[in-house]
Amino acid sequence: MFRRPWLVVFCALGVSAVLLPAAALWVAAQALQPQPIAAPGAPLAIGDLHAARRLIRREVLSEAFQGQPLTLSLQASQARALVQDMGARVLHAPSALHLSDQQAELAVSLPIRQTPLRALHPLGDWLNLRVRLRAPPSGPPVLQTVQVGELNVPPALALWAARRIADARGLRELAEIGLSAIDAVQLSPHHVSATLRWRPELSAQASALLVPPEMVQALSRAHHQLAQLLSPPASASPATPLRWQRSLSELLPPMMAAAQQRNLALAFSASAPRLHDEAARDNRAVLLVLGLYVNRVSLATLVPAARDWAPLPLRPVTLQGRDDWAQHYLTSAALATDLGGRLSDLIGMYKELLDAAPQSRGSGFSFNDLAADKAGVRLGRLAAHEPQTLQARLAEVQADTELLPDVRDLPEFLTAAQLQQRYGGIDTPAYRAVMQDIERRIAQTPALR
Repeated sequence: MFRRPWLVVFCALGVSAVLLPAAALWVAAQALQPQPIAAPGAPLAIGDLHAARRLIRREVLSEAFQGQPLTLSLQASQARALVQDMGARVLHAPSALHLSDQQAELAVSLPIRQTPLRALHPLGDWLNLRVRLRAPPSGPPVLQTVQVGELNVPPALALWAARRIADARGLRELAEIGLSAIDAVQLSPHHVSATLRWRPELSAQASALLVPPEMVQALSRAHHQLAQLLSPPASASPATPLRWQRSLSELLPPMMAAAQQRNLALAFSASAPRLHDEAARDNRAVLLVLGLYVNRVSLATLVPAARDWAPLPLRPVTLQGRDDWAQHYLTSAALATDLGGRLSDLIGMYKELLDAAPQSRGSGFSFNDLAADKAGVRLGRLAAHEPQTLQARLAEVQADTELLPDVRDLPEFLTAAQLQQRYGGIDTPAYRAVMQDIERRIAQTPALR
């Protein structure tokens, strides 16, 4: 019957060539829709962020990392506002949150023209995603249903796809550690609360994941070089006054120059991809060591072996004469190497809004602090994606203004009322004009071009 197997194979291939594209088009047509299911939300109010202040208080975080339970609570309106704001800023997509007893439904509408599927826009302008979660008595929320457009996706398939995406981005193990820290979640139409508990075994897993052996070596190099830069020169006499503070332009260039020399030495024996990865790792180590140092956080919290490394003398590190700008700049840079620019921008903006809140003890909303955050984000992105180019640029830096543009003229210490009166809040034309000016200045900064 099958004397001509090649003919059977040829026919099967022909049928597949017709049916598979047709099936793919049908799936796309079911997934894409002409209208979004989530509408853009109102601008975020400062009051919606006040409950999140606990997340950035050092004493609370210190207790949490020692195993004390940390409970975070939000009113339903605050939770909805945060979901809408993060969806707009991180995904550039409208999103919505609906709460009921021990259940939550999250809706996100992605503009198809802003995704890799933009060629399919004739079939629909929006990729609408609807996810329903259930809060069990203990542990993280459980995925119940997933709907993409008109398609009902089995939760097991959705979780499989999410794991593959997380694997591709190197985030799966981190996500699993984060979920393991959730003790319980309470959902109701009126509030959301989550209790987190950081157990010792999670610290060990996170340390091994975030700081593999090759990263420990890079951190050790950066740490010991910083110790040398902060120590008095060997030729100094006891009568020589010790300079107490150091500017960032005195520390960052020599540390990056050393990383550059190491990368050049590897050029004779390593491939181009390996050179890129080694340079990116060294850059991340430099920024992490400096970022922890200016925030007075011991490197031993991440790398236990660092307890035996050379001690770092306490010196204020400044950027254009201000230690707070050095903190903003280096913290954002270190975060951006791993978390990406959008999330780092989001953290910086939320912190400034919290500082401006009437209930806050912060210094107020400062555009120049945001400028330092944004410049740091740019530095972190370059450190990860153009590591060798950045090393060459930073090795030549001689002044702080080559790292951060002059932003002393920008408004600072604004209360929430002043921010509203002068600019109409955030995401208004007046506010965006200032942010565009900041972006322009950063783009013209020598080390960040």
